[in-house]
Amino acid sequence: MSSYRPVIERVEATNEGALVTFAGNPAPELLTWFWIRDHSQDEHSLNLATLQRQVDTFSLAPTPLPGTVQRSQIGDLQVTWGDGTQARLSADLIWSTRRHDSPESGVQLWPSGTPAVPEPITFAEVVSGSDGLRRLLVQVRDLGFGVVNDLPPTQAGAYELASQIGPPRSTIFGTMWPLSSSVQAHDDTAYSMSYLEPHTDSTYCHDAPGLQLFCCLERDGVGGDSILVDGFAIAEAMRKEVPEDFATLTTVAVPGQYLEAGVHLRAERPAIRLDAAGRVVQVSLNNYDRAPFRLPEPAMTDFYRAYRELHRRVVDRSAWFTVRLEPGQALVFDNWRTLHGRLAYSGSRVFEGCYHNREDFESKLRVLGESVGGPDR
Repeated sequence: MSSYRPVIERVEATNEGALVTFAGNPAPELLTWFWIRDHSQDEHSLNLATLQRQVDTFSLAPTPLPGTVQRSQIGDLQVTWGDGTQARLSADLIWSTRRHDSPESGVQLWPSGTPAVPEPITFAEVVSGSDGLRRLLVQVRDLGFGVVNDLPPTQAGAYELASQIGPPRSTIFGTMWPLSSSVQAHDDTAYSMSYLEPHTDSTYCHDAPGLQLFCCLERDGVGGDSILVDGFAIAEAMRKEVPEDFATLTTVAVPGQYLEAGVHLRAERPAIRLDAAGRVVQVSLNNYDRAPFRLPEPAMTDFYRAYRELHRRVVDRSAWFTVRLEPGQALVFDNWRTLHGRLAYSGSRVFEGCYHNREDFESKLRVLGESVGGPDR
């Protein structure tokens, strides 16, 4: 859990706004008078029941008259305007809106396929209190995956675990769905016993699920180990070693599609998606589901070269981490980061799975007092 508690050390009024200095950060930060009016947490500006903004941003003067500022007894920023009304902004709010020099989120890359394997967490720890769930989700945030032991190997047990994270996402496959070679409802390579190369799910969805959960209910036979690959580590290696290919994969929108009777899902996005600060936030690779598309030459040739390089690195076994799930074990992983696959197998291998929305995963981290990484960390 994050130990930093923002504390305002000094405040000073200027013609442009308030200069605020946080403890441990000697450089003051300027909050313009307009920004302060727009973000005030007083009861006239913020609905204290719903925490929704009430201030009419668009009726504010573009350059409000300066106010006087002080640090309140509880450490908040307090502004008194010329008409005697007051604005209050908490140190937490001001700190949370910083977009530069933020503390690292704890993400640990594992390019060699040998992550610092997280200590398994028991099902009882996850469902009995917030600490077990917090530890599991921090593992997923930092390493891209986590393992849960001692799960009741039933559909009900899988649903109870999934519900601790958030509402399972409903898709054409259902809310909770079985995964085995006996499934006949959908025609997909996943419902086979063959090798499944590492990939991300739902490249055909505009908003691909953020998390994926596999719970092992039944198993015998040989093979079928799950394969995990750190897509962020591969993307960062490509940024450094083959920058032209990296740039291509961040700019070319790759379409994915899913087709079956009565269904045609289609979406597109770059194989490597960056945020506004240039950080890798999502890797999408699923050649099984890639839809036909064509670019003018030489862009198409450049794409094939870059896509081939990404694929080469993903299927390189030196980048793989494998785990054999037994009945009563569950694997939770980040579908925006961690590619997953499967070794070929014989015998019975029955999983119960589900997806979670990215925002629900991040919401749970915040509620549990953890940062999520990215601009709002």
